[in-house]
Amino acid sequence: MTVRKIIYPDNPILRKKAHRVREFDKKLHRLIDDMVETMTQAEGVGLAAPQVAVSQRVIVVRLPD
Repeated sequence: MTVRKIIYPDNPILRKKAHRVREFDKKLHRLIDDMVETMTQAEGVGLAAPQVAVSQRVIVVRLPD
């Protein structure tokens, strides 16, 4: 897993409509794993793919135990 860079709010990718996920493949699973790792390191409770500069409709959320 890789910790990805979280982009700043002024980045234009955050203003565009993200693309729908069409293929549930290894690339998507790798993105999700990276997003979970990034969210955990940032001590966040949720992260959307556009926040790591990926224009796809993917989110990860940490739920309470």
